[in-house]
Amino acid sequence: MAESKTEKQKVQEITEKLEQGIKELFESEKYKTYLNTMSKFHNYSFNNTMLIAMQKPDATLVAGFKAWQKNFDRHVKKGEKGIRILAPAPYKIKEERDKIDPVTQELLLDKDGNPQKEEVEITIPAFRAVSVFDVAQTDGKPIPELAAKELLSDVEGYQDMIRAVEAISPVPIELEEIAGDSKGYYDREAKRIAVQENMSESQTLKTMIHEVAHSKLHSKEVEQDEQMRKDRNTKEVEAESIAYTVCQHFGVDTSDYSFGYIAGWSSGRDTKELRASMDTIRRTASELITGIEEQLQELQRNREVSQEQTKESILLIQNTDLSEFSLLDVYGMDRPELMQALSEMTDDDKLSIQAYLESRGAWTTEIGNQDSREYGEYHLDVRYNTDTDELIDMKERKAVYDKAMEPINADDVVVKFASIFESEWEVLKITNMLRDDVGKMLKDMASLDEKEWDGNYLSYMEKQGAEITLLASSSKELNGNMPDFWDYEYDFDAGLTDVEKLSVMQQAEHIINRLEHGQPAFSDDERNLIVNYAYKLGDMEKTRELAEHIYAQEVDGNQDVALAMIDAQAEIDALPDSMVGISEMQEYGYTWNEMLPLTQERALELFDHDLPVYLLHTDGSESTVADRKQILEHDGMCGIEKGDWQNERKLRMMQEELSESDSNREAQLLYGNTDKYGIFQLKDDPELDKFRFEGTESLKRMGITKDNFDAVLPENYKLVYLGELSELQGQTQSETLEAIYTKFNINHPEDYKAHSLSVSDIVVLHEDGENTAHFVDSFGFTELPKFMLTLEGKENEIETELAVHIADRYILMHECDEGYDYSILDEQYHLLDGGVYDNPDITIRRAMDMVIANLKEPRFSAVTEQYYRDEFLQGEVYAGSEAEIVDFVELSEKAEEVEQADLEAKQAEFRENNPDVVADFRARTEELFHSLDGQSADDIEKTVYAYVQSQIDEYGLDAQIVDVVVSGSRCRGIEQENSDLDVVVEYTGSTREDDLFNMLHEDSIYIAGIQVDINPITESRTGTLETYLPEVETYLQEKAQQEQTNNQLVTQGREVVQEQNALVSEEKVLSELEKEPVIEPETVHITFTVAECGEFHNMGEYHEGIETIEEAMKLYNAIDPSRMHGIPSIGVNMHIDGTEEWEDEEADIVRGNCIDVDFLNYTPELRDTPTVQDALKKLIAAYPDKEVNDRETKEAKIQTIATELDQLSYDIDTFEYRDSVSDRESQIQMIADDIRTGNVKPLSIFLQASIDEGIDEDSERQAKELLVKLAEYKPLAKIEELEEQNYNMIDDRLNNGVEKFNREEEKKEQQEIIDAMEATQCTPSLSQAIRIKKLSEAGKLTESEAEGILGEIKQKEADRVVFKNEQLYRFFPSTYTSEQMRREILEILKSWRNSNWI
Repeated sequence: MAESKTEKQKVQEITEKLEQGIKELFESEKYKTYLNTMSKFHNYSFNNTMLIAMQKPDATLVAGFKAWQKNFDRHVKKGEKGIRILAPAPYKIKEERDKIDPVTQELLLDKDGNPQKEEVEITIPAFRAVSVFDVAQTDGKPIPELAAKELLSDVEGYQDMIRAVEAISPVPIELEEIAGDSKGYYDREAKRIAVQENMSESQTLKTMIHEVAHSKLHSKEVEQDEQMRKDRNTKEVEAESIAYTVCQHFGVDTSDYSFGYIAGWSSGRDTKELRASMDTIRRTASELITGIEEQLQELQRNREVSQEQTKESILLIQNTDLSEFSLLDVYGMDRPELMQALSEMTDDDKLSIQAYLESRGAWTTEIGNQDSREYGEYHLDVRYNTDTDELIDMKERKAVYDKAMEPINADDVVVKFASIFESEWEVLKITNMLRDDVGKMLKDMASLDEKEWDGNYLSYMEKQGAEITLLASSSKELNGNMPDFWDYEYDFDAGLTDVEKLSVMQQAEHIINRLEHGQPAFSDDERNLIVNYAYKLGDMEKTRELAEHIYAQEVDGNQDVALAMIDAQAEIDALPDSMVGISEMQEYGYTWNEMLPLTQERALELFDHDLPVYLLHTDGSESTVADRKQILEHDGMCGIEKGDWQNERKLRMMQEELSESDSNREAQLLYGNTDKYGIFQLKDDPELDKFRFEGTESLKRMGITKDNFDAVLPENYKLVYLGELSELQGQTQSETLEAIYTKFNINHPEDYKAHSLSVSDIVVLHEDGENTAHFVDSFGFTELPKFMLTLEGKENEIETELAVHIADRYILMHECDEGYDYSILDEQYHLLDGGVYDNPDITIRRAMDMVIANLKEPRFSAVTEQYYRDEFLQGEVYAGSEAEIVDFVELSEKAEEVEQADLEAKQAEFRENNPDVVADFRARTEELFHSLDGQSADDIEKTVYAYVQSQIDEYGLDAQIVDVVVSGSRCRGIEQENSDLDVVVEYTGSTREDDLFNMLHEDSIYIAGIQVDINPITESRTGTLETYLPEVETYLQEKAQQEQTNNQLVTQGREVVQEQNALVSEEKVLSELEKEPVIEPETVHITFTVAECGEFHNMGEYHEGIETIEEAMKLYNAIDPSRMHGIPSIGVNMHIDGTEEWEDEEADIVRGNCIDVDFLNYTPELRDTPTVQDALKKLIAAYPDKEVNDRETKEAKIQTIATELDQLSYDIDTFEYRDSVSDRESQIQMIADDIRTGNVKPLSIFLQASIDEGIDEDSERQAKELLVKLAEYKPLAKIEELEEQNYNMIDDRLNNGVEKFNREEEKKEQQEIIDAMEATQCTPSLSQAIRIKKLSEAGKLTESEAEGILGEIKQKEADRVVFKNEQLYRFFPSTYTSEQMRREILEILKSWRNSNWI
């Protein structure tokens, strides 16, 4: 038996190990291990720290054998070896010493003069060896996790650490820019620490702790106290070791620390010196760790207090249908506390939940209710239903929803349970069981009878060990619209269904829905491809792989998804019959994998090409086909073996390669039996570079080609690709072209070797035996009829005229600038309809086809919302009617003869029925005409006759005057001060009406200072005076009636304005009161109120029972605006004797910046009392800056402005007005609506454009006045902006709430309108301005849309020629104005006409 060692021997043994350990300590990795141990045991001595590090470097928490049992309720595992350390074991001895006076500290002597002696007890320090055990060597009650390393898991933790280090630092710490590579330094002289700014958080912390260690150990004061000066290396070792230890303790990343230099530093130093440094490092690190932990605990305590003070929850109290609800902001309670409080309510508490919560210590504020209809913008914490007493934790519900929306893993099993009631169902996933095990469990559950279980399937499955997550539930209102997918469906009526028993298409849908749960990703094309893939190939495993691959690519944003789709489609296309899939063959009963299915039609086709075809039978067998009759008589499916079909495909590919020669490919494209497309690209010739990648507009602008694209020739192009059109063909030609463009830019075919389809390339389509060529343009495609005819060798067959006969209708068509002009005639050649097919880029035959197709289409009635036939226009033309080409010239001549005969008959009939039209018109004029400087209408007609004749003679025109008549407003005496003098001139001859009009107005003619407006007409176009003057008479009657209406409205408006203005004068008001004293009924008592906050009277001052309005205004004016309690108000109260106070009528009449008459209109019995009427007058007089909200007065003003605007539009351009405005009253109301809502921008554009374009003085004056009036009407503020302004009012002036427009967007939109006006050389009429505004409101206004509206031909502008300014500027000096250019052009044209026509 071994001898037991004495305590002294044990200690000696440990001491020797310790000495050896110290010698080996200063190797780099061992030193770091020691520091790691010290970071966990910073309160231990150097010796014990060393001993723990040597014996168990991974120890984290140590204690003695009994201490684990007593203090931690844990026990040391059997067989564990203890960690031997030194524990203090002091002992006491008694010793005789000289006695010292405790007061004087002098030696005490006895009577003989000798020192007195006394016996004292002395403690002798000593140590003994003890065993301790690490927590990893024990079992028992869990020990709370140390939180130090979790501290730095977020930004807040780092900030707390930095604050703690700053708090324990002996000197200030400052972040700043430090030159060079230094991360920080301690300034001994300035007593401060500087740390490099903008470093990572962990590096900043490490540097701070390093420099704090320097400041604590190496300051001048410390060195003086310790009377020693350490070398630089020692200082760095100490600071770096302390920083490492502290950072390691708190979980800061220390992976970049290296102590390779430690061996060099320790070399040559004695053990005592090394021990001293190690103890300094241990002591200082412990001091820093303890200090930082105390600071962190203080920060945490402060944060908890702050959080307790700032607890807040949002509570919605509602009935079931939300017709009544209250939204409360509850302060002082977090969500669990609020749930607890509400769950403890009694029935009495529920009568006023708000009061109940405040009794529980909360502070509540109502922030919404059924009147405001606002609660969706808040993140609710709790909902309480007053009808059902249901209490819902919204955060908990969201957590359930978030859990439900987590992605479904491949191994998860999804089960749907359906109740006998169709409306009740649940979907859940099981995450810890295999699919087959779940199926068995469900089958076992289905076999149970009612006695064996209570029907609770969740409880049953959990007992079987299933871990369940709810995905959707109808009863719990969770994911009610979730797409259907499951592995098993358990229906309590129908039983258990396995998804694998569904059709492959249904299974594919389930796969897609399962993958998209929580994150949709598939496009419609991808969904369709996956389902079609399953149907055609019948392989669900490959379908699942395809779906998962596409989903992963889409979620990652990887463009390779297109390649996966191409590959999948290629597999589908490789099947012999696109009309049937392998899955259908399997469902049919035939399952051999080496057979591919065929329909009867495809089987006949392949059999006719000598391929071996089989008849398939539902029992899984097949029989060889010997003749076509067998296929025709077989009522099942057919098939072809995979090997045979693959050999056939290889043969076809070889044949296609042989047919790819250039000469053959072009012929296949133009004359093949199937629909094809070809891509042509410019040849590789430097001479053609000017064409390359240039659009048609660019080619025309550079002068390379004309409008007919004559320079775009087939000889400059080569066919680079030929393809079948069936795979890309859309419902329309445009869709087909777009599909080709997409394919050859994104999904190039493997055999396509040219560049991506680009501008200047040409796509040729061969569809239904017809060829068309399409230029790839900068925007879209441009058809090239001439290119196509040249490619086909038909250069001389380009048609410009065409006539057809279809059923009982004829159609004439000829080429014009805009496209093709067409006329539709009946069988007697009478004109029924016509127009311009405005696409000059197609052939005339294609245009004719379009017109014929439109003629066959049924019409749609916007009134009945049904389709109908227009018998007048369509006659006997139906969908099946065939058209035949007839002689264009012959048909045109017949049509002209009938048109002339119809015109002559119409005029003859009119003359017969109206023999004295002109004479009657003149007689009425003489009666009503206001003479001009003594000149009658007859005198004026003679003057104009002479002037027109002189112009005809001067220009040598083919025109003979028939008669001249004064017309317009002056002929009926309804003119305005600056109205023009309108005269109509009938003439005959070949000169066009607009040409004569322009020549007559080149130099204006004036009579008695009034400009004469001469309107020439001819029988063949506008008509004769006999037909024209009745229309003028009708127009003048309408104008006279409108003028009368306008005058009445204006008069009414002025009266209302005068009444309103009369209120402004306080003297007038008071004088009126003196003239007509008013007396209230004795039973009615009117008093006034003043509130500092009109909305909540308990906030700030509140005065009631005020007898006079003057006293109320005095109190109102005295309210201090700096207190900001709300919007001050003056109110009125009406009390009737014999009634309760709660029955009083109350209303605020002054609120913020307005005097609210409208609000009083809701209580007329209060509004109409003399005292209130008197108060209103005095308030309006006393506060002229406040806005008076009186909708009735405002409405009258708006109606007056709208009527004036409408009349001005009518006066400026009567013809356009009559063409575009069908209902004048509706037009006025539309204008009024725009003014009322502040949408006056289009109205202002119309007025300003009219002024800029030049109108008569009277109209210009009216336009400017209306612009000023419109400026008063601004856009309405949004409700939420007004509320915000109300609650944030600084003084007694309420912000008007003008809507914040996006100025950049508005400027851009205005510039687009200006550009459109420039492009069309038009200013908008009022109706056009309103239409432009509607587009702007809908967010659809673009420059092209504006050009389309502004470019519409008005009656006065018909047949005019428009040039853009940039087209003309290069021909004139830069200083020329538009008017100067116009005059010069007319002079040039006049000279040209004289030299060429005369």
